[in-house]
Amino acid sequence: MKGQMTVCNRIVIWALAAGLGGSLAHAQNPPASPAVATVNGKPINRQQLDEASAADLQMLAAQGQQITDDQKLGFQRQVLTKMIDHELLRQAAAGVKVADLDKKIEARIAEIKGQFKTEQEFSDRIAKAGQTQERFHADVTEGVRLREFIEQQFGSKVQIGDDQAKTFYSENPRYFQAPEMVRASHILVQAPETATDEVKKAKRAAIDAARARVLKGEDFAKVANEISEDPGNKQAQNGGDLDFFGKGQMVPEFEQTAFALKDGEVSEVVTSKFGYHIIKKTGSQPARTRALEKMKDTIVRFLKNREVNKLLTQFIEQQRKAAKIETLLK
Repeated sequence: MKGQMTVCNRIVIWALAAGLGGSLAHAQNPPASPAVATVNGKPINRQQLDEASAADLQMLAAQGQQITDDQKLGFQRQVLTKMIDHELLRQAAAGVKVADLDKKIEARIAEIKGQFKTEQEFSDRIAKAGQTQERFHADVTEGVRLREFIEQQFGSKVQIGDDQAKTFYSENPRYFQAPEMVRASHILVQAPETATDEVKKAKRAAIDAARARVLKGEDFAKVANEISEDPGNKQAQNGGDLDFFGKGQMVPEFEQTAFALKDGEVSEVVTSKFGYHIIKKTGSQPARTRALEKMKDTIVRFLKNREVNKLLTQFIEQQRKAAKIETLLK
């Protein structure tokens, strides 16, 4: 469910991210550089704008989009507009009282850290983003305050009933179509395309031996745990289980074989850019429509967020009219 996202909505998402490449803490302790705008006397400086622009450019690049030199000034104006609206929101939320603030900050930090395998990986990401731990903590604190402000001012006023969820479900069937999926386990012996013929020969012998063990009756998961060289070793530790996946999620050679197998069947050796695989199909799900009962909570959240965004858009527009804003970007 992808609704129309207004400029203000993008601001809110950006502001609430309080994340690893964010520039929210800069608003509290701006570095010394020329101002490009002021919001009720609070400056937004060139360094803040450059860092926010760089973060947005990174996201665009990840989506395969690029900004030309001719588009650069217009792009920076858009980013500055977003920063001004964020500053208006930050100022409005400055006095909000947050119950159990420290606990909520700790929970949010734990949530973010949970996206990384290790504490060191998290710290490395912080450093790569040019943040300190102190600045990261300030970003998260502000993000928590903004979330609380938005919930208190807008979220608490929006109630979505079962009838609204049912109507949305019936009027938007395309959102609830689940594609055909299969579940499979695999054993992978890595043999990249750049490997020498000698290495490939040895790897092929290893996967052939693993397949022979499975065909003789050894437990597939046991062999996978012993043999598989899956990157990160996550699947290997789970007996090679890949859970359910749809078309387009795996490399073509792997996908074609997995979907063609019968439940419980073990494949021939499959060669991909990663190396040699043995695949066992362990389940299948036909294309289907997800039931309303299973989707209701998701629909309610979506509808509530949409209504909150409308209210927030109106609020930001009102704040802009009442604020003293000076734009100095050239």
